Amino acid sequence: MNQEQNQQSSNVTNSQNTIPNVDVSSGVNTTIPSTTSLPTTPLTPQTEQPVNTLVGSPGVIVAPVSNEPTDASSADKGRVNGVVRDATEVPQTLSQTTRINPTVVAPKVNVTSDSTVPLVTENTLPNQLELPPKKSRKAKVVIILLILIIAGLGFYIYQDYTKDLARGECSLLVASDNTLRELDLNSSIVQELYDKVKTTIREDVAYHNFDDTFKLYLAYRQIPNSDIYDSHCNLFDNSSMSNFSCDDTLSFVPKAFKVETLEREVKKLFGESVTIENQNIVLGNSCFAGFQYIPERGEYVQGYCGQVPTTTYNADKELISATVQGDTIILKENVRYYSAEGISGNQLQNGVYVHTFKLDNNYHYAYVDRTVEAA
Repeated sequence: MNQEQNQQSSNVTNSQNTIPNVDVSSGVNTTIPSTTSLPTTPLTPQTEQPVNTLVGSPGVIVAPVSNEPTDASSADKGRVNGVVRDATEVPQTLSQTTRINPTVVAPKVNVTSDSTVPLVTENTLPNQLELPPKKSRKAKVVIILLILIIAGLGFYIYQDYTKDLARGECSLLVASDNTLRELDLNSSIVQELYDKVKTTIREDVAYHNFDDTFKLYLAYRQIPNSDIYDSHCNLFDNSSMSNFSCDDTLSFVPKAFKVETLEREVKKLFGESVTIENQNIVLGNSCFAGFQYIPERGEYVQGYCGQVPTTTYNADKELISATVQGDTIILKENVRYYSAEGISGNQLQNGVYVHTFKLDNNYHYAYVDRTVEAA
């Protein structure tokens, strides 16, 4: 009998038992191997007890455990399957066993369920620069393109306006009533109109009548250089212009322009309702202009002038006043000729030349008349 009792006591002593424990930081059941002898009878369930502090480890709270491995949730750590055992019960059954400090032993984690709660860590991903939405970027690109297009159109319109202004195509309406007002002689509108009609002493000597020949010559002077191009002498009649000739054997390259170009300048200078018959453009017996009208080509072609007449003369010209009344602007120019040998007084007259301009339907000031008043 005594031999059987000793054998049973030895089996109980040598059996490996473990004390269940819970990792406080992770909430997962861990087991710690121990050689301490435990009673073979299972522990009876106890009523729920308050959580106690592990003996020998101040401040460390031991979560209650159960015999069956279960998952721990963040909402119910320390309570598993509703059964909690008194943490002080196990130490009471130990006989002269050294209490284990769980902070010293590295626990082995046993995963008992597939449904575990993932650990949430903060700042697991590096901060990334958030890009604006694609639609927002596209809208900004469209706005920038629109701004560039508008700026380009504005620049083009401004450049076109300045060119037209230099050519006299954009005259301003300077008066809206019938009161007579003086204009500044240095104003842009006055200088623009005066540049169109003023002549040099050589032009006055060459031709002095205010007729269609002179008007065609003034209109020719308004043609921009961009509308005049190099041409050839085909169909040029050397007999129709005494001082001019055109021959392809010469090194001379004639200039030319379209008939439509001259007609356009005639209407801008003298009014939309004015038409002048096409004819050769030359001032008397001089070498001024020298463009022959060739209807078969629809062009005015320049001839070569081999001999330039000379005369001893001089003149003083000065713009003395500019007035506006309603739609009419009048410029007055004081002219005095000196030493005009061989020229009669009827051809060159000293006095005040009155240049009259009238606003047409296209807001261009048309050159309508030139008269001479006594000085």
